[in-house]
Amino acid sequence: GRKLSERIQTSRTIRMSNFRLQRAGELAVKNSADLLPILRWNAEHNIKFFRIGSDIFSFMDHPDLGYTLEEMDSNHCRDITANFAAAGAYAKANGMRLSCHPGPYTCLASPNPKIVENSIASLNTNSLIADLLGYGEEYAINIHVGGVYEDKPTTAKRFVQAYKQLPPLLQKRLTVENDDKASMWSVRDLLELIHNHCGVKLVLDIHHHKFCDGGDSLCAAATKAFSTWTGFSEIPKVHYSESRPDARPQAHSDYLKEPIPLLCDHTNYDIMIEAKAKDLALLHYKKEVLNETTN
Repeated sequence: GRKLSERIQTSRTIRMSNFRLQRAGELAVKNSADLLPILRWNAEHNIKFFRIGSDIFSFMDHPDLGYTLEEMDSNHCRDITANFAAAGAYAKANGMRLSCHPGPYTCLASPNPKIVENSIASLNTNSLIADLLGYGEEYAINIHVGGVYEDKPTTAKRFVQAYKQLPPLLQKRLTVENDDKASMWSVRDLLELIHNHCGVKLVLDIHHHKFCDGGDSLCAAATKAFSTWTGFSEIPKVHYSESRPDARPQAHSDYLKEPIPLLCDHTNYDIMIEAKAKDLALLHYKKEVLNETTN
């Protein structure tokens, strides 16, 4: 329970009505400075896969308030660049795989061109963070398709079209995950309607698959998702969470109580635990579910 002002975090932000580039710069300096202590804590606890927050730069991708790194105060720009470089070098030296998950407003398949434009701006900001960390295509930027709109084939075509407009390095970083509603995107849908037409990598969310399996077993879905990672420099990503007992089944629980199922494939893969208690959920899982005594 540190005071809020003393907390180590990367999502300090400002109100839109108070936006000033100078203030956004000060906060981005603090946010980027806190990456290194977070990564050090991960290394001490043998955590090799980490999701970087998407809120380090306040409003950088906003259609009206947006700005570039070069437009920031030169001292801020220098400090931010140095902070990211130090964090990225440390992460690489410790063999850490990094990813991010931009918010639900990132809808490349939207029928509204303005939303597509804003989504591409958001993805470019996340890609800039990967560049500043010194990571290449192995930095995974994960999104959902965002909706089915009028029908899946037409929506898929729009997604593929938008994907093809992205810078090549961003295309290689992008991953798409399956949804948690039966009417939405299963791994099978993503493979057949999207991946096969543009090559984007697929992330299997084990929890979501329960609600939207596309007729596939978990193992079959895993095999399909993993097949989309061949030829890339990093290993497949998987998401895992459990239902919150007192809410709708799709909601994430605070902690994990069940062993994470083994996916029947002889492939190494990373598991991102999505639980409300965040890092504490992982330590709890290792101790209580796996019975590990150290770290």
